[in-house]
Amino acid sequence: MSIPAPSSRPPASAARRVPEQRPASPRLSRRTMTPWLVLGSMGIFALFMTLCMVGALGALYLSQSRIAAGVSVGGITVGGQSAESAVPLLQQSLSSGSITMTDGERKWLVSLAELGVTVDMEATLAALKNARADENIPPFLDINLNIAQDALIALSELANIEPLAGEPPQIGRAMDIPAMLERLLRDVNGELADNIFELNMMEIEPIVETVVATYSGASTTHVVEPGQELALIARQYGVTTQDIIALNNITNPDLIYIGQQLLIPAEGAYSPSAADAPPAPLAVGKAIVVSTQEQRIYAYENGSLVRSHLVSTGRAQTPTIPGDYNIYIKHVATNMRGPDYFLPDVPYTMYYHRGYGIHGTYWHNSFGRPMSHGCVNLPTHEAQWFFNWAEVGTLVRVI
Repeated sequence: MSIPAPSSRPPASAARRVPEQRPASPRLSRRTMTPWLVLGSMGIFALFMTLCMVGALGALYLSQSRIAAGVSVGGITVGGQSAESAVPLLQQSLSSGSITMTDGERKWLVSLAELGVTVDMEATLAALKNARADENIPPFLDINLNIAQDALIALSELANIEPLAGEPPQIGRAMDIPAMLERLLRDVNGELADNIFELNMMEIEPIVETVVATYSGASTTHVVEPGQELALIARQYGVTTQDIIALNNITNPDLIYIGQQLLIPAEGAYSPSAADAPPAPLAVGKAIVVSTQEQRIYAYENGSLVRSHLVSTGRAQTPTIPGDYNIYIKHVATNMRGPDYFLPDVPYTMYYHRGYGIHGTYWHNSFGRPMSHGCVNLPTHEAQWFFNWAEVGTLVRVI
């Protein structure tokens, strides 16, 4: 009998059921999973921050493009408007404003345009964008000092009070234009913030008549210029005010006017003879003498007097310093500034000692009386003559 070969399969009773195997989904380890979570979180955070920044920038833009509610500039309401739309309104309203010039109870109205004042719109808009609700901010201003000077000179014809000799004498008042220009240069915004500007005024003593020429019977016609008064005109021609009053039948010496023609009992402007003038400082060469007592300048060449004219030297508070000096520099036009004054484009200036000079003067016409801050003031045409005649190195003697 044969024995079957043993089967490779187990007996049926011994077989085990094995469940059907499905492909398993890949499982990520903690190490593999962490970078993905971080990157995902970072993306969400970046998106969140971007949205926040966009919102903040948008809010900032809106806040800067719109002026806060109730804000005004110099009383002109611009709140709630955009800065761009406020510009035309401010330019039109502010440029048409005016300043009240005061001397005690006396007042004069001068427009901003006449005074050379304009609005610094860039600075004003910057202040508007930072203004709080219902805030009133002053406009920021710029000034052209040459225009301001012309306006102050024109105003001086109304504001100046002529000094008069008599019993009692009348003390005059004159605008100190250089001092006012200095104030405007230093702080135009502060000076004009309340639309009021107080004038600097100098007290002026009446002239004591000392120089009198002998009347020869000849006469000269003089046309009254701005800022002139009878006493100064009389000094210019070497006569007395009474001579002019008598020859012109003037009933009220206070009432001379610009352009008026006066008959002067003298043959031309007074020119002192060598006997009347101070001695020449040099026998050879050119020299200038300034007399603070006579308020007169003298030009000498080789010991001879060649020209003379009235000047205005320094007042008591700011005297013209006596001594011998030499012209060290000349300027056809220059800005002049001191501790309490500023003057732009002063013509025909010759400096002879530190900041002291001989120069043309167009801001007053009171030659023959101390009026300056220490310099020697001349009419512009006379300053031009001295400027062209004198050289650097010319001796200047102040007595």
